[in-house]
Amino acid sequence: MKRIIFNFCFVWLAVSAFAGSKVVEMRNYGLVPDTHENLSPKLQKALQDIKSQVALGDKVTLLFESGRYDFHPEGAAVREYYISNHDQDNPKTVGFPLEDWKGLTVDGQGADFIFHGRMLPLSLLRSENCTLRNFSIDFETPHIAQVKILESGEEGITFEPAAWVKCRINEKGFFEAYGEGWSSAPQGGIAFEEKTKRLVYRTSDLWCPMEGVKEVSPRVYHAPQWKDARLKPGTVVALRTYYRPAPGIFLSNDKDTRLQNVKVHYAEGMGLLAQLCENITLDEFSVCLRGDKDPRYFTTQRMPLIFPVAGGRLILATGCMKE
Repeated sequence: MKRIIFNFCFVWLAVSAFAGSKVVEMRNYGLVPDTHENLSPKLQKALQDIKSQVALGDKVTLLFESGRYDFHPEGAAVREYYISNHDQDNPKTVGFPLEDWKGLTVDGQGADFIFHGRMLPLSLLRSENCTLRNFSIDFETPHIAQVKILESGEEGITFEPAAWVKCRINEKGFFEAYGEGWSSAPQGGIAFEEKTKRLVYRTSDLWCPMEGVKEVSPRVYHAPQWKDARLKPGTVVALRTYYRPAPGIFLSNDKDTRLQNVKVHYAEGMGLLAQLCENITLDEFSVCLRGDKDPRYFTTQRMPLIFPVAGGRLILATGCMKE
């Protein structure tokens, strides 16, 4: 009898809001911040349960507490999407698959959503009058490998990867970055001034050949084929490929969507892509670093924003866009 009463109370706490305020506290579904556990399975179950109890005309707010939430590919949703201007490598692994909603608000209250592996963090499809607000999106291990030039000359370039970069020399003798379920052997990059984080003058996309690279000391590599006189010692290079599987946020076939106080700190594609949408408001939406002390020099692989075949009004309030 006690167990039955407990279960009843749990369900009532989680969804009683539908009878009144329509606010769902995600903590009641086990989505608690700062545990560092994989919350993907709990999030998928919560979204399914909540959606099944939404009546026509309900306006629902999913309320998270401030803090860090970790989402891994295991237990996440799997979807097939056509995402314009990205690689069509379906299926996609999706953290927040929000589909066919009306009057939905996702309020992070300052939540920091951290994704692992290779994922599409958030999708909103075929929805109306929805709001995403008060959260940030980032990845634990970005797919861009940031390195610092130690020596540069006729014998090649010696470089040191940033502390968070997981790297190795692969079986073909190339420098390779890797993470949870992915690996990447970059042959290109973008150069930044160490102190200002500005692009190195008169450089754009760099060719960074990595054939025959050697690890000359722990986490220090020498690339004999990589030669570029513009890259002085101290220069920081974001090594990357041209692969872009997914943006940070994907909107498609939506109407009257609002993003408020949302930050994308990293995505393997673009920051926000909204295709076939009508009426979008971006209020304090930013694609940006984590402040002046952020050790990273990059945000997204490609453009911060893109709106393929969008119509109606596009309202851009305050925000910051840094690729």
